Amino acid sequence: MTDIDARDRWARSARGPLALVNAQRVDEPQQVWPVPGTWSPAVGGLQVTATEADGVTVDGLPVDGTVLVAGDDAVVASTVAFPDGMAGTVAASGGGHTLRIWDPSADAVGRFARIDRFPPSDLVTSGTYTPADGQEARGSVLDAAGEPLVVAGTIDTTIRGVDARLLAVRSAPFGGSARLQLIVQDATSALPEDDPGSSYSMGRFLFVADPGGPADVELDWNDLVLPPCAFSYQYACPIPPPENRLSVALHAGERHPLDVDGAVFH
Repeated sequence: MTDIDARDRWARSARGPLALVNAQRVDEPQQVWPVPGTWSPAVGGLQVTATEADGVTVDGLPVDGTVLVAGDDAVVASTVAFPDGMAGTVAASGGGHTLRIWDPSADAVGRFARIDRFPPSDLVTSGTYTPADGQEARGSVLDAAGEPLVVAGTIDTTIRGVDARLLAVRSAPFGGSARLQLIVQDATSALPEDDPGSSYSMGRFLFVADPGGPADVELDWNDLVLPPCAFSYQYACPIPPPENRLSVALHAGERHPLDVDGAVFH
């Protein structure tokens, strides 16, 4: 089961989705709001040009000149710190790199109250996982940047009497264990003003332990979680493939992030 307190802590953490205040692709020398320095594309990441007075540090060393900032596709990614407690990370995206700026004092962090959830449900289904034939398929499921994700296989299950064959993509390992990821929409996926009983309109994620081969799996739909884009417009939402757009209502798992006034973030 999802650790509710841990998810709320993750949302408001220094590297949580609420702290992301800018995500800017760098294809030419430019400034990036709200941090100092001039940022330029470079092999393996980005380079930053700044003076010592700007207060930029890369891998713990003050920048006074031009320094390479290694991206998350490098063997070891760089750590970047700015004045006022802000930090930066460099993410590979579409053959280039994006500078992400994290501010643990962002307004959204202060406004956040909790993740709203459906009441605990008996919506737990059994499924059959079938790995993709031969080489893992690419191209039929896209990430938030429009890049193809690795399709690991399919999961056949029946939900409230409705048969479904869901596409599973390969997720990053969690706790040292391999995982599969389902990106799904269902009949509750709607804007709150259109349906007070809704969940996030762009869909939700369900992570499943990767059995490593054909196997029966359990799908506990109470473990549906919100994607990062539910918390910040700085994230783009991955698009659920047609196979994962369900007609059945999944009244389980996370619904929306709420602010201190009880309103949905967006």
